[in-house]
Amino acid sequence: MKKTIGLLISAIFFSSSAFAQETEFKFSGEWDSFYGYAFPDSAYKHRDKRQFFVNIFEINLGAEKTFTEDYFLGLYADLYAGTGKRQRNYSNGLWGHEIYAIFDNPYGQVMLGETYNVAAQFHIGAPRVGKFGTNDSDIVNFIANPNWRKEKHLTAFRTINSTSINTDGTAAKISYITPEYHNLTLGFSYVPDTYSRTGLVNRDARYADKEAYLAAAYYTADLGFAEMETSLGYAVFNQDDRDFSAGLSFYHAGWTLGGSWRKTYVDGGDYPITKISQNSKLPDFFDNYRESHAWDVGIGYEFGPFKTAVSYFESKAEHTKNRDKIWLWSNEFQYNKYLKVYLAGAKAQFDGQTKAESNKGYSAITGISVSF
Repeated sequence: MKKTIGLLISAIFFSSSAFAQETEFKFSGEWDSFYGYAFPDSAYKHRDKRQFFVNIFEINLGAEKTFTEDYFLGLYADLYAGTGKRQRNYSNGLWGHEIYAIFDNPYGQVMLGETYNVAAQFHIGAPRVGKFGTNDSDIVNFIANPNWRKEKHLTAFRTINSTSINTDGTAAKISYITPEYHNLTLGFSYVPDTYSRTGLVNRDARYADKEAYLAAAYYTADLGFAEMETSLGYAVFNQDDRDFSAGLSFYHAGWTLGGSWRKTYVDGGDYPITKISQNSKLPDFFDNYRESHAWDVGIGYEFGPFKTAVSYFESKAEHTKNRDKIWLWSNEFQYNKYLKVYLAGAKAQFDGQTKAESNKGYSAITGISVSF
C-alpha cells in the first residue's frame, strides 16, 4: 500500500509538472536552536548530564495549482533533521520526511500520503506556546522519560505521550475532511500500515503492519462571552485497539483556556499487551501505552508579539505504576517576521515500575527560531 501511495503521489506531481507555467512553487524553512539546563532530583542526579544543546532543521517544499475557484491541488515535501535530540522520532531517526498531496474541491478535502490522521489534525487541548507543549513534549529532550523511548530494539511507550491520537504518527494514509456545515467539520482516515517511527508502535510488534480506521469531529461557536472550539476523535488500531479523545477550549480578549482527555484500551484478545517479552527486540511492557489514559489543562495569554502559557499534563497506565506528570511554563517573543525567542521552565515526574525506571527534576530552556 505504501508503494501504491508513492506511485499515486508521483503521478500527481508529474501531471502537475505539465502545467508548470501555471503552478506556484513554495519554499520555506526554519532553524530552531535550544539550550537547556537540567536540575535533576537528588535521587537521579548522577544518571544524566545537566546541559543539552538541541538543533532542529526543517525545509518545506510545495507545488500548488488552482484549476478553478473550487478546485485546488497541492503536492508537498517536508524535510526534517535534528541534532542533540533524545527522542529520535523523525521517520528515519534524527532525520525524516513527510510527502503528501492535498486536493480541495466543493465536496471536501482529500489528503494522501505521510500526514497525521484527522483526529490529530482536529485536536484541541491545553494552549501551546512556541515550540514547547505538554503533548508529545520536547521537554523529554532535556529531562529523560524512561516511559518513552525511541531507540533500536529498545523502543517502548509504557504510557501514551499525548492527548491527541498519535499512535500511527505520520504513517502513509488516506484522509477525507468534509466541508464545514454550521461550524461542524468531520474527518475520516484510513491507515493501511500503522507503523511509523513518528508514532508509538514498535516496528517489531506482531501487529505493526495492521490497518487503522479513524473518525473525528471539530466544532466551533461564538458564545458571546468567548469563542469555543471542541474536538472528538475515535480510532480502531490493529483490529483490537481502541482510542478515544476529546478536547475543549475557550478564547476571549487574548486569553485561552483549554484542556483535553484521551483513553486507550485493548478490545479483544488477538494482541494482548506484552508483559514479559520473548523477543530480544521487544522490551517488557513495550506496548503498555495501549491501556492508559492522559489529560491536560492550561491557560495562555497573548498581547502583541508576546505569548505565554502555563499547562499541566498527566498520563497513567491502567494496570501498572507507570505515570508521567509535566508542569510547563512557556513563553514566546516574536522579534520580527524571521526571528522568535523562547524561554521555558518545566518540572517533570516520570514514574516507572521501579526507582531505576523513574526520573524526576526541573529544566530551564531558552532558544531561538529563525524562519526563511
